[in-house]
Order: sequence, then structure tokens, then C-alpha cells
Amino acid sequence: MDEAELWALIDAARSHAPGVDGCAAWLVGALTQRGGREAQRFGQAFDHAMGRAYRWDLWGVATLVHDGHEDEERFADFRAWLISLGRDAFEAILADPDAVAPHLDGTVPNGRALSRVARVAFAQATGTELPLATMDLFANPRGEPIPASQLTTRFPRVAAALAR
Repeated sequence: MDEAELWALIDAARSHAPGVDGCAAWLVGALTQRGGREAQRFGQAFDHAMGRAYRWDLWGVATLVHDGHEDEERFADFRAWLISLGRDAFEAILADPDAVAPHLDGTVPNGRALSRVARVAFAQATGTELPLATMDLFANPRGEPIPASQLTTRFPRVAAALAR
């Protein structure tokens, strides 16, 4: 599955179901109907998008959003939530992480359900577990870490949105 197909499926899910959980449920149904190979290909394309967002500046934004408490799991949930916003928003946020501000609605962004779509759809389509992707457990986010004391000045729109 190429990137365009991933985003087409995300957009279709967004148009059929509200919120991350609804989108995830719709995607599981659609991918289960397409079969295990398509669920696996979706997972690979999704992992690629997650990797593109594995950056220190986005970790900084997620730290602000999570009130200073950030770890790998929360950051993964945050990146999955970014994907759930659709391609246009995702690309805008990659270009300028402060562009996440208009998408903050007072709830904690969490895309965990979207992260599980490929595994659940694969299991439903095949009756077996999706093989885990090989990960570099020693990889660091791209870019440079941003000190916590600089986050609100580096991302003023996000800080303002969170102060509402």
C-alpha cells in the first residue's frame, strides 16, 4: 500500500465515523474485508507515517499537550492521533509543529486505537497474529531535543490553545 492509499483510507474513515475510535473501527472493517495482505500493507504504510513523525520537535509539542509527562507510549499515541487528522493536517504539522494548535479541543489527543488497526484487521481476516515489524530499539527521534523550559516559546500557538 502506498502513501496515497493510506491517506485515502484515513479520509474515508474520517468521513464515515467521528473520532479516532470510530475511524479505527471503520478501518478494521474495511481492511478485514480486503484481507490479511491489505491489512499488513496498511500497517506498513501506517508505520512509515509514524516514523516520519518521530521527531524531537513533535515530542516537544506532545510534552506540552500531556502537561510535561511524555514517554514513548504516549508519544506513539500522539503521532497516531496526528495521522488520524488526515494527510493535509499531518503534512502541515510536520512542516510546522505549532500548526497542531487548531486541532486541540480540550481532550487529550490519543490515537492508540488507530495504532491497532492493522493487527486487529489482520487477525480478523486470517485468524492469526500479524508478524511484528522489526524495530530499531535504539533509534532516537530526528532533530534535537528541546528543553522543557523552551517549549512554550517555541510553540506559542499550542501553549495558547492549551491555556484556553
